[in-house]
Amino acid sequence: MFLGSLEDRLLIRECYGAYSDAVFRQDREAWLDRWAEDCLWAVFGAEHRGKPQLRAQWETIWSHLETMGFFAEIGAIEVDGDEAMARCYTREILAPKAGGVPKVVGAYADRLVRQEGVWRFSERRYTVLIRETGASA
Repeated sequence: MFLGSLEDRLLIRECYGAYSDAVFRQDREAWLDRWAEDCLWAVFGAEHRGKPQLRAQWETIWSHLETMGFFAEIGAIEVDGDEAMARCYTREILAPKAGGVPKVVGAYADRLVRQEGVWRFSERRYTVLIRETGASA
């Protein structure tokens, strides 16, 4: 379902686009800028709260990766004032330093907040839907 002004929904889509772009470019600061200060990232059975914990998790993830393809498709956006709920599906293709090309399809249940006119993630809860491993794409 898509509810709220077209402008807000477009700005939220741009938030998703900037997030994906930051992952592709391995730009930690641009990625962190997509998050609210008191955010929550629930991923792979762990909860990371606040930007300092997200920064540490980013470093852990990227210490094992050469690169990552990160594609997102938005399934829903519901805007209510300066808050929104959204759902998106991701396709992640990883290039670990150890070799192989694991691929994942996942889903995010998201909450966003508008802060100083900018939409940011306040909460992202990730679920793996499909996990594929392989030596080639």
